Amino acid sequence: MKRRVGIFVVAAAAVVYALAAWSVAPGFYDGFAPPAPYNFVNPPAQVKATNRLPLAGSGTVKLINGVVQPSSVFTQDAQARLSWVPGAFAAPSDGGSLVVEIKPVTNPPPNPGTFTLVTNVYRFTANSKVAKDVNLALAFSDQLPAPSTMYRADDSGHWAAVSSDQGSSAFVISARVTQLGYYAAGYESVGSTTSNARVGGGSQWLPIAVALAILIVILAGIPLAVVRRRKGGDLAPTGSGPNEPPATPKREPRRPPRRRT
Repeated sequence: MKRRVGIFVVAAAAVVYALAAWSVAPGFYDGFAPPAPYNFVNPPAQVKATNRLPLAGSGTVKLINGVVQPSSVFTQDAQARLSWVPGAFAAPSDGGSLVVEIKPVTNPPPNPGTFTLVTNVYRFTANSKVAKDVNLALAFSDQLPAPSTMYRADDSGHWAAVSSDQGSSAFVISARVTQLGYYAAGYESVGSTTSNARVGGGSQWLPIAVALAILIVILAGIPLAVVRRRKGGDLAPTGSGPNEPPATPKREPRRPPRRRT
């Protein structure tokens, strides 16, 4: 009976672990190492002493047979990235190479106040228009609430939400976009009826808690297994073990000798 209970507990823990893994963003299996320190344009108080300024990035991509080749451009600190497939950009009008630049913005278009940004605002520019959708990704810090939405602003200063999702690893949010411009990630401000911000990196603590629970279950099962093994050894018949002395054979009583008549 105890054995069945132990098997049931381990199986239940495995099921809970699998459900927790599927409930979080991709990157859960990468481990629980914290992300690299985020470089803020305007750092929050808790990281102001150690903050470094964010870096820009640029890339030049040649054309082959008049088609812009697939590539990826990212900032030198890997906090913003743009990648695309062949033909995602129209060929530059001068027939030269495609040039893409990503720069952190110190004076971005004003926030209308309906959302809170937790990443830097980056300006993505190119010397040609986007012909297909491209993938835009932004890293975010574990020191602030995790973003749930990416936002874009054009040169006129109008901000709009962009359909987005978690990237290929933890602490990254990405989106398929058809326009360049100003981009940042955040969540709807407190008081909004549709606000869905996730504090402290969202559900990042859930997998850690599940892993600890599984470890506790495994450690708790070790003493039980030892006790069961000892009890099993006590029930072994005398003389049946490899180290037990052989049993002493019983002697039959001697019969008196018969007299001859």
